Amino acid sequence: MSIFPTRVSGPPVGAGVARAVPRVPGRAMATVAGLSVVAGLSSAVVGLIGQAWTTTRSIEKAALAAALADGTLVPPPVPGGTAAQQAVADHLVHVRLPHGDGIYRPDGSRVEPSDEPAGRPLTLVMLGDSTSVGYGVRTADELPGVIVARGLAEHLGRPVRLCSHGLTGARTADLPRQLDLCFADDPAIVVILIGGNDLRDRVPPWRSAAQLGDAVGTLTGRGVPVVVGTCPDFGVITAIPQPLRSVLSTWSLRLAALQERAVQAAGGHPVALARLVSPQFVGHPDFFAADRFHPSGAGYGRAMEVIVPAAIAELAGPVATGEEAPPLSA
Repeated sequence: MSIFPTRVSGPPVGAGVARAVPRVPGRAMATVAGLSVVAGLSSAVVGLIGQAWTTTRSIEKAALAAALADGTLVPPPVPGGTAAQQAVADHLVHVRLPHGDGIYRPDGSRVEPSDEPAGRPLTLVMLGDSTSVGYGVRTADELPGVIVARGLAEHLGRPVRLCSHGLTGARTADLPRQLDLCFADDPAIVVILIGGNDLRDRVPPWRSAAQLGDAVGTLTGRGVPVVVGTCPDFGVITAIPQPLRSVLSTWSLRLAALQERAVQAAGGHPVALARLVSPQFVGHPDFFAADRFHPSGAGYGRAMEVIVPAAIAELAGPVATGEEAPPLSA
């Protein structure tokens, strides 16, 4: 569930500043609203565009205020960069997210680099967009990957290594790049959270779902179990006004349904967040971050309550019991 950011031209800038580089929201929500023209809603499009612009500006303002208050906002200058590169960087918000990658023991404690875990860790890899890297949380304990890693470690009674390769603002088309990084970690299980940015960038739902199915099939084809949290219902995000919210709700539910079919066909385990989690956000402003768009730590925690059991179910077998366990990566 990513912010609808401004789409800017030019190469990515400042990727090394933080693990994930979210882009500032701007005109893209208005662009998404413009899709209504296709449905013959030309008279209503002007109103939707106006709502989209106002909404994204308010979300941007809230996100910036939260980052400044937390001290997580990183200035975007590009040393030695061209004017064009600097112009791109000026449209980016660099947020230093809490770092949660590492090894977690069954008691929930994190293994220090100098310690040797008891038993060979099972590797969990998180892929996807801002929801996979926990945009909106304040502490590492609230990161979705950390919650899943601790849940698996406790249930399996063995250490779990967390590796995160998701990227804020990523679309489903970014998964092949993330898979290259994923396979280098020799994953025992992969959790994918993605889809919101495909709506933002007007990717046809069938294409987005097919790309997700291809990624899942690549993983399952190598014997790696996969859990996918499908697109949540944008209709519960009150920061988006009506009628725009209803339009996005319809699109997000359509995408989620197609994602579920594609994941199942590829041998993965889909988890319908729109059905199982999104309704619980209604009337719970504490489940949203300061931008009123992304989940808060409590919101991610609620979502992971349905992801963890699915991951446990997918790991039922030799790897989960410690047989044929993957070796500790260097």
